[in-house]
Amino acid sequence: MARSYATVGQMLTFAMDRSLQSTGLEGWSFHPDRSDVILRHMLEFVLMAPRSRSAFLRTVARTAHTTGSIVAAPRLRRNAPDLVAEMFPATAAEEDGARLGIALRTGGAFDVPRLQSLRAALGFSPHHLLIAISRRSDLQDCQDALPPGVICLSWDRLSRRMTEADPGHAALWETIGEIGENSGRPVVQFPVDPKKLLTKRRVAREFRAHLDVLHQAGRTLLGSSAHFSTRRGQATAHLQVGVGLHRTGLEFGEVKHGTPVHLLRTGQEPTPLGIGRLEDPTARAAARERLDALARRRSWRTGARLPQVPTELVGTPASPEVEGARLLLWGIFNPMLLRDRGFDLAAARRQPALTASTLGLRLHHRGDDSRTTYRIWVGGEREWRQLIPNVTREASDVRGEETYAIAPRKNQSTADFVWEVHRALRSLTIT
Repeated sequence: MARSYATVGQMLTFAMDRSLQSTGLEGWSFHPDRSDVILRHMLEFVLMAPRSRSAFLRTVARTAHTTGSIVAAPRLRRNAPDLVAEMFPATAAEEDGARLGIALRTGGAFDVPRLQSLRAALGFSPHHLLIAISRRSDLQDCQDALPPGVICLSWDRLSRRMTEADPGHAALWETIGEIGENSGRPVVQFPVDPKKLLTKRRVAREFRAHLDVLHQAGRTLLGSSAHFSTRRGQATAHLQVGVGLHRTGLEFGEVKHGTPVHLLRTGQEPTPLGIGRLEDPTARAAARERLDALARRRSWRTGARLPQVPTELVGTPASPEVEGARLLLWGIFNPMLLRDRGFDLAAARRQPALTASTLGLRLHHRGDDSRTTYRIWVGGEREWRQLIPNVTREASDVRGEETYAIAPRKNQSTADFVWEVHRALRSLTIT
């Protein structure tokens, strides 16, 4: 009779059912933790099969020992491996209670002290074996000075090795590898090249010029400067000034009719302001005249509809690179993605306003009682030469200010770059 193999659907159903029963899961809101719990039960499912378990021990654990069932720990404990099994000695004389532990992460690297702690949680046998699995991009951090009895590998390598060693369950291992490498990663995959967009002076100057239009319009029409919205529940970054349910304001959004600067009221479609990049005195004078004319309308903010503006564009229309850069930077400033990394937006009154030199967003790290503030920002000078984002931990009574610039690498995807910026921000929380 042909051997019957489990399916991806069966594995996912098992993992979801078991995850909902996991003690303590309901109190965890950080996205990678939820992913870790599901992955631990996916591994538990596939390793139920004796042939898959033998292939795993031979290929990944690199041991000739056999084990009992590799099962998820009954409670979710941060200082213990996710899955454990008893290791059977070759002879009774070698019995010393050795155990196998598997620790999983999708939200960062394992450092050496944590690996030592996880292995120590297995007990006192010198033959304990700990396998630590993390993302490929996080693997380098746990490769140096590994404690004895510890093996580190990535989800990608686990998938590739086990697909060959356990072909009957190849689809299951491929699914585990795909979820492990990508879970929690920002979904900001755009068809743009981060390195080309963020390091070109021409793109930076043009992007800054359109921000200057927003800055000038905000000061002229509203007497205020734009900042990122902190409205609860928003799923995207929103740079605006004066936007409300019953009042018209301004936003910096998708390029339409040559400009990213729009008139907007909550719940309505934006209307392009009709002012592009202002490169010469004639264009700047025409822009001032248009803004002054709009400001003279008494009810332009409170009328039933958005005010109508001339359709003819003043200045030079935005290039496609401006929209590409905005999409990428707005992915970095995305409040939902930042919440998944453990950061909440600071109150609106604490948000930095758009200035002639800097655009930024201020944050708090969830669970940090010291109320240390963090920033993601671009710029820093009046003339922008690049759009490379910076992450900053602002000075406090305990620690001084610390800043990193995160430059995109050649051929790096937008999703990987946004993930790298957020990871750098999170690294500033480590004491």
